Amino acid sequence: MKKTLISSVSLPETSALLWRSRKKEILRFSERYLRIQMRNQLRREVTRTYNRKPGEKFVITTTRFTTAEYDTFHYIAAALRVSVSFLIYGLIKLWQKPSRRAIRRYFCSNYSATTTKWDPEAGFAEEFLTFWSGDTPEFSLSLPV
Repeated sequence: MKKTLISSVSLPETSALLWRSRKKEILRFSERYLRIQMRNQLRREVTRTYNRKPGEKFVITTTRFTTAEYDTFHYIAAALRVSVSFLIYGLIKLWQKPSRRAIRRYFCSNYSATTTKWDPEAGFAEEFLTFWSGDTPEFSLSLPV
């Protein structure tokens, strides 16, 4: 059995309903969406961006992520200085486009981290996220690889 982590995301009410009912299907677009996000430059010297918009009602949605999903989303969110909720909301918007769902491209990802030194004197850790083309939907972020 895969280990899962319980977390929460803040989403507009209508997106939260989709997330709750179609999460597994939406997550199959994760690698595709994250690869799109990685076309953006790393953001530095800025504060974190959240998906709040005036006039929209947002709800906190408790969700389970596999450790691979959790680590991957947090890695990208930290690098781009956005919230995980921001990424999930963008993923839902991508999934809602029928033209995007019509073409299925399967990618696999592998997040890994190594710690060289981590103590009160210094911290040196490296994180890696690698993508490669997969032939079938079984090789997705949300399923065991």
